[in-house]
Amino acid sequence: MPDRDRHAQARADRRALSEPADHRPWPAALSGPQARDMSRLLRDPLVVFVAVAALLFGAYWALGRRDNAIIVSTATAASLAENYQLMTGRAPDAAARKKLVDDYVTDEILFREAVSRGMHLTDRTTRARLVDRLRFLIAGAPATPVEADLLDFYSEHGDLYRAEPQISLRQVYFTRMPEAPAAILAALNRGDRIDGDDFWMGRNFPEYGESMLRGMFGQPILEAARKATPGRWIGPLPSPRGVHFILVERRNPPRLMRYTDVRDQVAQDMMAAQTAGSVAAAVRKMEAEYDVDIEG
Repeated sequence: MPDRDRHAQARADRRALSEPADHRPWPAALSGPQARDMSRLLRDPLVVFVAVAALLFGAYWALGRRDNAIIVSTATAASLAENYQLMTGRAPDAAARKKLVDDYVTDEILFREAVSRGMHLTDRTTRARLVDRLRFLIAGAPATPVEADLLDFYSEHGDLYRAEPQISLRQVYFTRMPEAPAAILAALNRGDRIDGDDFWMGRNFPEYGESMLRGMFGQPILEAARKATPGRWIGPLPSPRGVHFILVERRNPPRLMRYTDVRDQVAQDMMAAQTAGSVAAAVRKMEAEYDVDIEG
């Protein structure tokens, strides 16, 4: 080392040593060689990485500890006691207060464990409740529609308020296939009286909706009733309930129900449509944050 550099380093070391250790900036408080070693150490990327990782781990641990804290505030305890009094008609004593708090803590622990295990993602009932709750938070309570808006909605959505087709028919029922079914059919079309067996729903079905007939007799018999010539007996027609001979008296086509008869339903449908529109708009914005992959 040149003499000039050695003299400069010596002067710097004397100045550093002349300052009190507690007032010298770190790492200047160290001796010259120690300070240089420490400076090189602090510039080492591995050392910096380890130090930052330790800080992040400490912060994560501290935050995690706070997230796991269950705090039963005085307001919470008071609310539990108030609910107890509303349910029982008397204020809780010390034992009851302790049990209320213990039950609250138990429920909170179980709830957090359920969430941590992803049960809210796999239980259909829980998922449905969360979805419904978020729908409400997005759309809020819909405003009560005015009469003019209801009439407009009724006019624009007439298909929603069209009564289903109706069929009026009579039947002769047998619990099992009778002997000589062709002879029975011929007798019925001649106007002879055939009693058959008792059917728990009766023999006559005036102006029954097709959905009701489908539920009682099944789709095959409904299809036969749709095609049958009014005034002519047809059969035998088997069903899960037994065997039927039926006479279609008349068929009523679908008809638009009167507004006054369906006003309440129109109001519910209109508010549901408003809610669905608000939710759909919100979902379109949220969808940009997700990668939707529809297979098939």
